[in-house]
Order: sequence, then C-alpha cells, then structure tokens
Amino acid sequence: MWLAIAQATMPASIAAPLASHTPHTPSRSHAGASAAPQGHETQTIRRQIENARAERAALLAREKQQGAEMQARVKAQHDAEAQAQRDAARATELSAATVDATARLQRTEQDTADLDSRIAALHTEQDTLRHALAQEVAAMTPLLPVVERLSLYPADTLLAVPLPADRAVTGLLVMRGLMTRIAQQAQQIHDRRTRLTQLDTELAQQKGRMAQLLAQQESQRDSVNRSAHAALEAQKQSNAAVRSATQQVEDAARRASSVQDAISRIEEVERTAQANLERAAQEAERAHRTQEAEATRARARALAAGPGPGVNTTRPGGAGAPVPGNIVTGWGQSTESGPASGVTYAPPSRATVRAPCSGRVDFAGPFRSYGQMMILNCGQHYRFVLAGIGDMAVAPGQQIVKGAPVGQMPAWSGTQARPTLFVQLRRGGSTVNPAPYL
Repeated sequence: MWLAIAQATMPASIAAPLASHTPHTPSRSHAGASAAPQGHETQTIRRQIENARAERAALLAREKQQGAEMQARVKAQHDAEAQAQRDAARATELSAATVDATARLQRTEQDTADLDSRIAALHTEQDTLRHALAQEVAAMTPLLPVVERLSLYPADTLLAVPLPADRAVTGLLVMRGLMTRIAQQAQQIHDRRTRLTQLDTELAQQKGRMAQLLAQQESQRDSVNRSAHAALEAQKQSNAAVRSATQQVEDAARRASSVQDAISRIEEVERTAQANLERAAQEAERAHRTQEAEATRARARALAAGPGPGVNTTRPGGAGAPVPGNIVTGWGQSTESGPASGVTYAPPSRATVRAPCSGRVDFAGPFRSYGQMMILNCGQHYRFVLAGIGDMAVAPGQQIVKGAPVGQMPAWSGTQARPTLFVQLRRGGSTVNPAPYL
C-alpha cells in the first residue's frame, strides 16, 4: 500500500524504476534479502520528496519576497516623486515670496546707480569750473597792476605822456573797453565760485542721500539673500531620483563646447527621457495597468511642454531688466564676432540678478569663458541664458518664479574692469531678441 501511494505521489522519473518490482511477489526465500533494499529505497524516496517540497516552498518564498521588494521599490519611487513635488512646490513658494522684496531692492539699486552717476557728473562739473576759473585768473593776472595803478593814480596814469586829443580819446575808449572786459571776467569768476559753493553743498547732500540708500540697499539685500538661500536649501533636499535626473541634464551641459551645444545636449536628454516614459506607458498598457499608463503619459506630456509657461511681456513687481544699470551692447548690434546674439548690461557693484521668466534651472555653474552661467528653462522650448553672475543663488533642478533673485553680480570699484551680464534668449536652437520679454 505505501509503495503504491509513494508511486502515485512521486515524480515519474522516480516511480518508473519501481514498477519493475510490482508484477510478482518475491518468494519467501528471498523476502529477507529484499526487505532491506526496499526499506532503503523508501527512505531515499521520502528524502527526495521532502527535498522537492522544500525547494518548492523556498521558491514560493523567494517569489513572495521579490514581489514584496518590487512593491517596496515602486512605493519608494512614488514616495520620491511625491517628495520631489513637495520640494519643488516649497522652493517655488519661497521663490515667489522674494519677488516683491527683490523688486524693491532693484529699484533701490537703480536709484543708487543713478545717484552715483549724478555725483560723478557734479564732480566733473566742479573740475571743469575749477579749470576755467584758473584760466580766467591767469588771463587777468597781467592786467591787475594796470588796474591797480588806474585805481590809485588815474590822472598820473592817463597824463604821464602828453598825447594829441584824438589819441587821448581813443586811449580812454580802449581803457573803458578793457575795464568792461575786466568787470565781465570778474563777474564770471564770481559766478563760478558761487556755483562751486553750490556744488559743494549739493554734493554733501547727495552723499548723505547715497549713504542712506546704501544702508537701505544692504538691509534689503540681506533680506533677499536669506530668502533666496532658503529656497536653495529647500531645493537641495530633493530626493535622490530627482537629483539623478537633474544631474544628467547638468552633466550634458558641462560636456558642451558652446552655449548652443549645451542647449542641444539638454534637449536630447529631455527627448530621451520622454521616449522612455512613452515606452513605460506602452508596457503598462500591455500589462493592463491603465492607471499607471495614464500617469506615465501625463508625465511625458508635462516634460514635453516644459517646466514653465514660456515667455511673455508681463513681469510681476514692475517691468525692467534682470539687473539695474545700462545696456552696453544691444541685440543684433555689430561686434567683433558679428551681430550680438543677446543683450549685455553694465550693472552696479554687487547688483542683484532677477529671473527673467518662471521655470526650472537646467544649469548653474562655471561654463567655459562665460564665467558663472545659468540656463533657465521657461517652458515651451524657451530658455534664458545669463552669464557673468558673481554669486549664484540657485541650483540645477530648482523651480523659480519670474522676478525672483538668482544671484549677485561681482563687486567692483572704479579702478577695476566693470563686470557685465550677458542675457540671451533661445528657442530650441535659435536665438530670439530678449528685449520684449525683459
């Protein structure tokens, strides 16, 4: 009975050899001889059955563990994506909170720059007046002894040498004209000295106003910098998955040989990511995971549209350039390397740089001969390039709002070369005139 049950439950490869023992009953003379082998075979079969069952149980346990690990990885990925969205939202909120304060700071910086220009103009006027005054005094110096003699001894001076009446009258007329000219020069000297006194007073007032503006500017700058660094720290807390994706974009830009090459490489990374999402959505559809497929396609559409609204002509916090100061090279202006592909500004020392659009920072750091450069993805395939920044206040992957601070220009004094900010707008591989959007 046991042998029949064992044959029914064991694998065919084991049961087949045993079938040869069942057709006949061994004789009594051989019963004792065959009992021991049959008992040994039964124990072997039992061990084989137990091993097979143990292997099957272990396999089921591994499959269950792998399924649990897969679910844990999927959950971790979803948690990472959710955390990334919260981090991005937090960074965006902090960035938006700095817009008004940064606009006020930029107005103060512009007022400071204008006042500095006014003070420089006053100094120039002072120097011009002092030079003209010195020339006029030098021209009058030889006449002063004659004027003094005329004032002290008018009769002796005019009658020292007897002259005919007509020549005496002519001499008197000449003296009259000379005295008129001397009086005019004396009046001009007096006026210039009065103007110099006024300039000294005005300069003292303007320097007092400048001191107030600089104190206000530093206070506003400290406040803006604290807010900007808070947004930067929020971005740095992003999850590892997002950092990995951001790192791919940043690495692609760093390997580029030019700005155009950097933009092309970044867009290639985005196209690859979009294609991977589309394949993942198709695989989810084939596996009948409809909800996952829809979510993946939504991410692909968002990636295709970009992280921002594009560019427009409206600017929160007031219209104006990303930095205060003057334009030294306009869009399309002739340069040594051909028509300018962007706008170059000459800002004041340590001027705050503002974001020209809302979007995501694709790149932030040193780049070739451009110095500190950032690439801001505005969405709809528009990107702003800002080069020449001194201290960067944003990180790759960070979401920022239009008008928010992104960095500061380098400090400089009148004895140094003035730093400039280069601003370029690109749509795909083409440059666009940025002026209407600044």
